[in-house]
Amino acid sequence: MKARCLDIHAHHVGKPVIDRINAEGEKHGVKVVKGEDGATRIEVGGRLTGMPLIPPLSDEAARLKWMDEAGIDVQLLSGWMDLAGYHLPTEAGQWLSRVQNEALAEMVAQRPDRYAAAAMVPLQDAALAADELRHAVQTLGHRAVQIGARVEEEGLDAPQFDAFWAAAQELHVPVIIHPADLAVPPRMRRLFLHILVGNPSETTFAAAALLLGGVFDRFPKLRVLLVHGGGCVPYQFGRIDRGRVTAPPFAKGPVKNPLGQYADNLYYDTVLHDDAAFQCLIARVGSSKVALGSDYPFPLRDPDPVKFINKNNSLDDDARRALCWDTGAALLGLK
Repeated sequence: MKARCLDIHAHHVGKPVIDRINAEGEKHGVKVVKGEDGATRIEVGGRLTGMPLIPPLSDEAARLKWMDEAGIDVQLLSGWMDLAGYHLPTEAGQWLSRVQNEALAEMVAQRPDRYAAAAMVPLQDAALAADELRHAVQTLGHRAVQIGARVEEEGLDAPQFDAFWAAAQELHVPVIIHPADLAVPPRMRRLFLHILVGNPSETTFAAAALLLGGVFDRFPKLRVLLVHGGGCVPYQFGRIDRGRVTAPPFAKGPVKNPLGQYADNLYYDTVLHDDAAFQCLIARVGSSKVALGSDYPFPLRDPDPVKFINKNNSLDDDARRALCWDTGAALLGLK
């Protein structure tokens, strides 16, 4: 019998979200716009999404077809981080999060056999983000929360975000850290470098800040999943830990222990596109810390994530089951 497979890294922006933005968004600083190239984008607080609103983000029939062809039984649906809206006024940010959370909850309600949902929260106000997370989990049934790798220019270890981390720990939901489109100069956008290099770099900055900034000391039961194979974290863990010891006094963080003691707080997906890097990740952290991901439907997605795992002949059946289902299901509380 085929092992079940769960995709823990995928994105969705459904028609109900677009309809709500068209109907109500302008008063919250959010609107759908057509560019000179004819592409549809969403303007959030005066900023356009980096990519157009590609049809597969909303096309559920195409999504299910791809899932069936790829051997994916269940997909965790997360929003598009370009719609996080952390720069919006607080009430507008909450509105945008709630619109996305309600739409995903309805999608899961219609197909609970195929979907689970990750919440969006307005991190510009951590207390409000905590309230929105509680609503998403306790009322809407979300099983995770997705946040950006930073909040504008503020690192995730800043004490002002502790109310959010406390809620995530209290609710026992995993926090998926995913970079948003970056406001970067043209030299970083050329050759798609802001995605190819910028996204893993942002994830690395975020994770290092959590580790060195003492977040896991304050919230020891947090579970954080780092997308794109963890950026550089698994491969530069020793360097980051060395900085804990050797950084000059003005730059040292409040972390209390060697960083290896927080390894159990971190999880990773499989979106690496490289067999050797994948093998290195598994050797470093073990299959119980890695969950299958696709990054569907964006251009840099893994087109066949189950095959990516199965072609690795060094994995035994238990490791494959962990990667394809057990690790992600344990994070999400799925049976």
